Amino acid sequence: MRLTMKGDYGLRAMVDLAAHFGQGPVPSADIATRQQVPEHFLDQVLILLRRAGLLKSLRGPQGGHMLARSPALISMGDVINALEGPTAPIECVPTPSWCQLSPGCGFRDILVQVDDFARNLFASTTLEQLAHRHRVATPDRDAMYYI
Repeated sequence: MRLTMKGDYGLRAMVDLAAHFGQGPVPSADIATRQQVPEHFLDQVLILLRRAGLLKSLRGPQGGHMLARSPALISMGDVINALEGPTAPIECVPTPSWCQLSPGCGFRDILVQVDDFARNLFASTTLEQLAHRHRVATPDRDAMYYI
């Protein structure tokens, strides 16, 4: 599985918002600056995350974005699924009927295990955990949270 820039930028933004959870709306310009993401592209990603119910957005001078629920209740998997959709390493993993060789394919069996492991890891890793890991990893980088 490989994340697109959309997934990468979305995860960065969500970890940034997790780090600022409870502090009110965060302007997209601030997220873009801290995460070194083009603001125009970030705005498109944030729209998708809002439509998926992971973000709330407020307009106006005091507006910005905030997580729709606690960062402890949003997983990496939630974000990846919202932005990337199905992320199986090959088409036959989610749809065995796609390939006539699937029923007896040993290669597919390994890829199913890889996919299961990745999905379970993403589902069990919360934004709160990621934000904490980045605070610990970059204590001298005052509010810079990278993935």
